[in-house]
Amino acid sequence: MFSRIRKEGDFQLSTGVKSSYTYEYALLSDTMNQAYCEMLNHKLDSWQKKHGKFNVVIGSETEGIRIGYQLAKLMNLPFYIMPKKRIDFAQLEIPAYPEDTHWLIVDDIVTTGSTFIRAVDYLEIEEKPETITFACMIRRNPENMDYSAVSGDPDREQFHVRKERFDFIDQRLVSLYSEPM
Repeated sequence: MFSRIRKEGDFQLSTGVKSSYTYEYALLSDTMNQAYCEMLNHKLDSWQKKHGKFNVVIGSETEGIRIGYQLAKLMNLPFYIMPKKRIDFAQLEIPAYPEDTHWLIVDDIVTTGSTFIRAVDYLEIEEKPETITFACMIRRNPENMDYSAVSGDPDREQFHVRKERFDFIDQRLVSLYSEPM
């Protein structure tokens, strides 16, 4: 699955993590994205039976928007965009939701979970299992990544990969495809 968008080479992700391959989700046609979204939606339906219904969908910039928007349409839920920069987020008007709102936060590919952590921080959501679910098309295996450029290098603090909240993400993540461990 997703072999057509996997590219080999030397890549450095936005977090500074290095990899010998990457995925270019934007290469998928709208029709393929819709089909994958329907497959992910089936997994999310099963998840909701155990963990409660979603109330709102957030799509992380950029491909998470494409996926989140499609999922929100399939689920008939409100949809909002999560930009990469806090200054851009400040310009969005996301209405206040009750404390017990169940947020579905979507991205195309999850490597470190930093995008999800940023979304929770921007939205100022309390990290409770019944109020947050994360979804992605592809979950990368951390064992396949090279963290040497970011681990313990104070000069690269801007690329520091935070690990303190990843357990929460792992317990709340629904992915269509997970790389083998």
